[in-house]
Amino acid sequence: MVQLPLPVSSDDFLDRPRILSPKRPPVETAGLADIFPYYAGFAFDWACKQLHAQSNGDPEKVVLDPWNGSGTTTLAAQSDGHPSFGIDRNPVANLVAQLRCQVRVTGNVLLPPRRSRTSGKKAAQDALSNWFSLASVARIRDWTRSFQGESLEARIVGTVSIFRVVRSVTERFEGSNPTWVKRAKSDDELLDISPDDLDSLILAEQEDLWGRLMSAPRGAGRTSIVTASSDRLPIADDSVDLILTSPPYLTRIDYGVAYCRELAVLGIDVLSNRDLRADLMGTTLIRGDAASQFKPGKIACDLMHRVSSHSSKASGGYYLKQTRQYLRDLSAGFDEMTRVVKPGGTLCMVVQDSYYKDEPVPLADICIDEAEVRGWGLVLNEQFPVKRTLTTLNKSAREYKKAQVSESVITFSLRSA
Repeated sequence: MVQLPLPVSSDDFLDRPRILSPKRPPVETAGLADIFPYYAGFAFDWACKQLHAQSNGDPEKVVLDPWNGSGTTTLAAQSDGHPSFGIDRNPVANLVAQLRCQVRVTGNVLLPPRRSRTSGKKAAQDALSNWFSLASVARIRDWTRSFQGESLEARIVGTVSIFRVVRSVTERFEGSNPTWVKRAKSDDELLDISPDDLDSLILAEQEDLWGRLMSAPRGAGRTSIVTASSDRLPIADDSVDLILTSPPYLTRIDYGVAYCRELAVLGIDVLSNRDLRADLMGTTLIRGDAASQFKPGKIACDLMHRVSSHSSKASGGYYLKQTRQYLRDLSAGFDEMTRVVKPGGTLCMVVQDSYYKDEPVPLADICIDEAEVRGWGLVLNEQFPVKRTLTTLNKSAREYKKAQVSESVITFSLRSA
């Protein structure tokens, strides 16, 4: 642990109990974390302890996660009685967060709908046809249409049950990189699952979800889950007491492709329509405004210089643009977090360093630099070694020598104006 001088009068930080590593265990069931696999993030139990410690147990503290993912922060806030906001641009993540934080056991398992006569042409244009036969696509759409007339709780449970079925049966399309999903290359590779079998799978998932929700404890905190971007938070100035978050890392993970199957269930085809995929922070796509100006900190400038001057192919072109785009999105996120937090409020971030080829990407130091120029004072910097990263799965990336990287929990306090 690296302990630094307190920038504000915050002696109480040092009296708070030590927080263990935020790393999620290999199998995590606490807080319904296993309901849906969302890459990275932090453990639910860790989030509960962190929020309770940082808020001094005051349930009136308003909590925000601007990169809320599947809702670990908002569920932990709810469990501790805090009102909270969970913001994420990914509608799949938000549905899972709603299920974990907002669904109460008031509904029943939805029975199989009537079989429709969905045209082959319409099914062929469906994003699900990247993995399923036309008959299977038609049956899945029978189910999604049947949810529309149900209660919000039933729609959420029903949709997430289809997420789980689709992800399970399409596992063969996942490569060695767990965040990349392939499409069927021919009709022979498409999954042709009978309507009866699909019905049985979806019913079983609904029953499992309702059963899990029935036994899940609920706190008293009010939770608002909103689909929005971290650079345009729909939250009033000076309205948040505490932020607990983990932004997407600078590891070129394409979150749109990682969840393309679930987005397809929602009718969003990120493999042909790139709008949402390009809008997600950390995207591997370069947006049209990639050259727009922003003021990066010194450490971010140094990283861009090292990327652009690297000898590997496209370092001064595509990879510099992608790095710059990520850093600009991170900078905009810091602007928004600074705007919405009350003076004296707390920001706690979980970030992980990485590598570009053999060049270190000191994301924690970049975040510290970006925070301090905006009036945040660093309180604590706790570092935990990372034993396994996605670079171990990439053969070309393994050719470059790297040292061990760290996952850091960095805590700040916003100085009063």
